[in-house]
Amino acid sequence: MQVSGRFSPHPRGFGFVDPAPTATGNPPVVVDDAGRTHKVESVFVPPDVARGWIADDRVVATLAVDDQGRLNAASMTLESRQRRFVVGVVQPFAGKMVLSPDARLGSGEIPMDDAMSAKLMHAEGKQIVATLAPTGKAMCTALVAGPLPTFAPSAVRARAVVIAHGGATPDSIPGGPAAVGLPPAETNSNVLRATGRMAAGQAGLSAGLSSEEGPVPGPHAEMIDRRHEVQVTIDADTSKDLDDALTGAWSGQAADPVLVKVHIADAAGTIGIGSAADRYARTVAATAYFTAGPNASMIDPALSEGDLSLLPKQDRRAVTVTMLVDPDGSVSGTEVDLSWINPDARLSYAAVEEYLENPTPTGLAKTRNGVSGADPESLGAVTATVISLAEAARRLGAERDARDTLEDLFTDAELEAVVVDGKIRTAEADPHPVAQRVVERLMVAANEAVAGWAHAIGLPMLYRGHVGFDPERVDTLRQAAAALNVPFAEDATIQPKDLVALVERLQEEGREDAAAALATVATGVVARAGYTATPSAHDALGSGFYTHFTSPLRRYTDLVVHRQLRAAIADEMPPYTTEDLAALATWLDARGGAVNHAQALERNALWAVLLDRKAITWPTPGTVVGISKAGLRIRLTVPGVVGFMSAARALGLPPRERASLELDETGMATVDGKYHLGASIKVRLDRLDELGRPDVKPA
Repeated sequence: MQVSGRFSPHPRGFGFVDPAPTATGNPPVVVDDAGRTHKVESVFVPPDVARGWIADDRVVATLAVDDQGRLNAASMTLESRQRRFVVGVVQPFAGKMVLSPDARLGSGEIPMDDAMSAKLMHAEGKQIVATLAPTGKAMCTALVAGPLPTFAPSAVRARAVVIAHGGATPDSIPGGPAAVGLPPAETNSNVLRATGRMAAGQAGLSAGLSSEEGPVPGPHAEMIDRRHEVQVTIDADTSKDLDDALTGAWSGQAADPVLVKVHIADAAGTIGIGSAADRYARTVAATAYFTAGPNASMIDPALSEGDLSLLPKQDRRAVTVTMLVDPDGSVSGTEVDLSWINPDARLSYAAVEEYLENPTPTGLAKTRNGVSGADPESLGAVTATVISLAEAARRLGAERDARDTLEDLFTDAELEAVVVDGKIRTAEADPHPVAQRVVERLMVAANEAVAGWAHAIGLPMLYRGHVGFDPERVDTLRQAAAALNVPFAEDATIQPKDLVALVERLQEEGREDAAAALATVATGVVARAGYTATPSAHDALGSGFYTHFTSPLRRYTDLVVHRQLRAAIADEMPPYTTEDLAALATWLDARGGAVNHAQALERNALWAVLLDRKAITWPTPGTVVGISKAGLRIRLTVPGVVGFMSAARALGLPPRERASLELDETGMATVDGKYHLGASIKVRLDRLDELGRPDVKPA
């Protein structure tokens, strides 16, 4: 008996083979020697068979039936290997050096060729990144990065890159590169080279790529000259790719609307479709931002940080969306056009935050804020602009609060992990929340306005869709509400506003524990947002239509959107059909998802180092976000990472003693009421598990 499928390792050394469904969509069926049929949904791979195989390997597993009638893999052979890199720790074995892979990638000892083994003879315990042989059991063929101490920032980055990007290689995405007009050989080569460079702590491959060959939509479209108007950029002091500038005008009267213009760098007017720069940007999907080491820019930094960046006192082309923000926070009068701008001032979040909290006539002056800030001749106009933008953001925030969105269910971390002079440190996660909220609300409003404008004129568009709650998991939320005696309507689709209203009702009734439990369950069943060519709502934001428009220097989706807008403004046929956009949606979800996954892995791994070094004060507060017989999942409030408390620890028993929590009929609390979903709890660090995740114990 044999079955073909994808290998998935488990941190404890065993693994599973998940077979692809048959043409009818059903799991394959095999017949054993006794004539019994078995539906093969997943095959257990025991540790001795799993050793030496790599996550996402396509294998043929020879099956055996154990004494309980279950299917196990007796042996495996390789069909194809998706991953080309492996990361792990160098260890001696049988007189040579071998690689012990990261537990998310595999187990056992991966051999090296003789030259590589000899080179690493004195690197025991150090981390390396290596290339993998494409055939047979895993073998390291060349050194890519390292050796490095495993807790060094550069090692943390390397692990994140290899684990995340290896799971979204071009050929693993439905349709592959050809479906989005990319040459397969070039694309695979670029991904391998870029991944290797990022793992080695270097930038990507965008520098120097030509953007000139290939068409630009609307090359002769009318440009509106707005260089006489006041524009400001508001960003972090360290930002280099400034892709948005803002104009605001308001009479100061509460009954009058605020005029807002959001100007976004016109990358689509420079980067030709099909040019080398465009093909690379389409391949990587987004700029990869790292805490450790240089970022990997989607677009040549000479453009994204230079000629296209909306730097002060420089003439720049922009795609401009104009809108009126009415007193109730509604948006009207949307217009989209191309314009010339010349930003009057670059403002920092810190300066805007200080001014909004303590307004003074010179609060936004350059003399007070170093290189950022307004010159004396523009200070008054810049200050009036900031006041207008803040009022618009306030109105938008009030309107958004009335939507009952899912944003209300999530809390931000208090600290973040940073790297300063090569050392991992903690820093305040959101040091300028007021200023950042102003910009965020205006960008969200611009994305909504552009999506609505495009839909109104029938322009094919890439939308950012979100269905609210995952249809495959929403029954968990329905069951939780019923167990708390506040059931949802049986046949109705549960919308975010329904959930928020129910949580508020429980709070008003004094049932704080029930409200916390229901909100916690809801956070676990929220669907993932994704791109689509079909006009779609974004339920998490309460938006009727939503797109990504505001970051074309760092996100390929926005560049595509800008090209469609340019064509519409010029009254041309758009460069992408709905079918083109549907293929791009699949590609960009996967490739952009790998970028986001790497950033999340790096963040969590940096926090693992900090937690191990007791960089926060223990005991620390947390919230129970998961509960089962095996134990509790606890979100630590300060770092925002999730740890696990075993049942033994929760019951006050020795850590290795076998134990089980007894849950009540709702499944959301223990029978003794000591623990329940949403409960606040103080914990101490117990240890870090095989993947660097914190295991905790009661304080």
